[in-house]
Amino acid sequence: MTPKHHQKPELNILLMKKTLLYFSFLSLSTIGFAQTQVGNGSFESWEPTTDELNEPVNWNSFKTASGIWSGSGGQQMDRRVNARPGSSGTQSARIWSRSVLGVKANGNMTLGRINMGSTAPSNAANHNYSSTSTTGFSEAFTDTPDSIVAWVRYKPGNTTSGYTARMSSVIHNNTDGYKDPNDVSGANTVATAILNFPYTNGGWQRISVPYTYVGTPSNAAFILVTFTTNNVPGGGTASDTLYVDDVELVYVPNPSFTSTSATVCEGSTVTYTNTTTHYPTSYSWSFPGGTPSTSTATSPTVTYSTAGTYDVVLTATNQWGSKSVTSTNYVTVNGLDDATFNYSQATYCADAGNQVPTVVDFGTFTAAPSGLSINSSTGEVDLAASTAGTYTVTNATSGACPDSKNTTITVNALADASFAYPSNTICITDGNQTPTVASAGTFTATPSGLTFVSSATGEINVAGSTAGTYSVTYDVTGTCPSSTQSNITITANPDASFTYAQGAFCVNNNDPAPVFGNGANAGVFSASPSGLTINTNNGTIDLSTSTAGTYTVTNDIAAVGACPSSSDVFTVVINDLPTVGIGTFQDVCVYNAAFALTGGTPVGGTYSGTGVNAGNFDPATAGNGTQTITYSYTDGTTTCSNTATNTITVDACLGLENNDELAVSIYPNPTSGLLTISDLTSPAQIVVFTVNGTQILSTTTPIGQSTIDLSAVAKGTYFLRISTENNTKTVQLILN
Repeated sequence: MTPKHHQKPELNILLMKKTLLYFSFLSLSTIGFAQTQVGNGSFESWEPTTDELNEPVNWNSFKTASGIWSGSGGQQMDRRVNARPGSSGTQSARIWSRSVLGVKANGNMTLGRINMGSTAPSNAANHNYSSTSTTGFSEAFTDTPDSIVAWVRYKPGNTTSGYTARMSSVIHNNTDGYKDPNDVSGANTVATAILNFPYTNGGWQRISVPYTYVGTPSNAAFILVTFTTNNVPGGGTASDTLYVDDVELVYVPNPSFTSTSATVCEGSTVTYTNTTTHYPTSYSWSFPGGTPSTSTATSPTVTYSTAGTYDVVLTATNQWGSKSVTSTNYVTVNGLDDATFNYSQATYCADAGNQVPTVVDFGTFTAAPSGLSINSSTGEVDLAASTAGTYTVTNATSGACPDSKNTTITVNALADASFAYPSNTICITDGNQTPTVASAGTFTATPSGLTFVSSATGEINVAGSTAGTYSVTYDVTGTCPSSTQSNITITANPDASFTYAQGAFCVNNNDPAPVFGNGANAGVFSASPSGLTINTNNGTIDLSTSTAGTYTVTNDIAAVGACPSSSDVFTVVINDLPTVGIGTFQDVCVYNAAFALTGGTPVGGTYSGTGVNAGNFDPATAGNGTQTITYSYTDGTTTCSNTATNTITVDACLGLENNDELAVSIYPNPTSGLLTISDLTSPAQIVVFTVNGTQILSTTTPIGQSTIDLSAVAKGTYFLRISTENNTKTVQLILN
């Protein structure tokens, strides 16, 4: 091969640089990581020539320099079998200074190209540059390393002089001809890592320089690395030498992550997605309050079981080191609603009355299987309307963090104490009368005069009894004992006449029983048409299970022997409750003026509740919190009443609300007591309240200017709200 100093043509240079690129890509493919390194940083590959101008692949010195004085450049670089301690290679690069006509030429090695443009060392025409249009004299680079390290062995000709060698690494944009040092402080620079280092006392020394990013990292396009034997052009001595080995770019991981959510409920999971850059190889996570509390997975999933606010710590590691990031209070875990509820006992008899549970957080109540009559809003159980059985009752809340709790309730049917004689009016000439019964029990009668053959069977000894009307009671014992009563009349002249206390009832009235005249009594009751639930034995009407309508109720006493029959009728009307609605309400501020409640249907009803007076709701009277409003309506025709409820939330509303149209002056603020309000163009309501929303003053002011005396109010911070018919303004007020 022809020596390179004899074949200066650029073609040869480009061929050499293509060899460089081959080795660069080869080295990247064997590293095992995706980060970018400078090619041939170990100086193990050299251009295939044996002449004195031999250069390491990818690096350039004076033999390939440009400029008008490039022809005077001499050999100032060679390879040395003198690798740094611990290196896997065997070679290093050496550069040295020399004197040319009394001018010192510093040793110079670069990834770019040297330009020799002047005999004056400090002249700007002498520089290294990236020829981005020529692959052989530039190195494309789009990464963002943290620092650059190299092993150096530096000896100045005068070891006591304090001379220093220099390493300069500059990342720049795609500007062709970018110069070091000329352009380093300019706008085309992305990052710099520059170090002047002294005599290394005859041994190898590792130097490390962090990059300072002065431009936009995404603009990185090329890297220009230079080693010189003196940091001052023309400085030092003619015998300064510098060995360089194992130049490496360091990429400390930049830990970062995202998550599926930063706000969750107790018991929920969060999946963390690792977004760490700079070539991490392993991870270590810390999750205080989570399960697991630590992880080495790339993207772990963590369960949070306890309400609170928790940090997340991610440490990322690679071959150059580790770096941690702590996201303080990153995860907020909200507590679940507490759907806990309890009834006073687990088992009830059907006649125990309605049962209301104690509840922490109300939700929607359901019961399974069907048959339990339960209010879905309050959990109240109507035992009388429920079917005997065992039920699972569930309270399911619907807040931001819903909860669900269950309990079991058993409803036992009452013992069946029903009984019926052939007729409730017994002719005195009849024989003994025996009732039919559903369960075994005991019969008693008042007043005295009625004689039972057996109190267990209820058989009446008619011949041995005195004529009259008696109350017969049948008691059945058991888990849920029961008792029923019926009037029995022994007479020679039956009378079936009866009435009810009124002719019309609402379905939620108390169940009515017939009213008998003097000497009248019950026979067998019936009603038509169908739809009325009536006790045939005593005539009591079950309103809750009856269908609204008009019914004819008949009381029949059959003729028995010498006793004639008797019958009477009465018309009963059963009315449904009116359908009532209340509408919806907007949330209000505690200092808002009282307003009329509307939306109740049918119109004509009345509102009630905390803060309600004559159909108006006063937030200040109600106070902060959620208030239940009830709308009651009575049908004028049937006189049946029903209600509907909804809520209004009263808030302190401590945020400052200002309306530019309400241009009033409030001074002085801070004030020691007397406060002036001026420029009012219409009457206004003035309300002063604490930071907790408690109203401490409310007054009205006329047009113009008014003075408010707050001298009796404790020192502190308050809010003052001015409300006219159309505008509102709230200011923070300081009393001192």
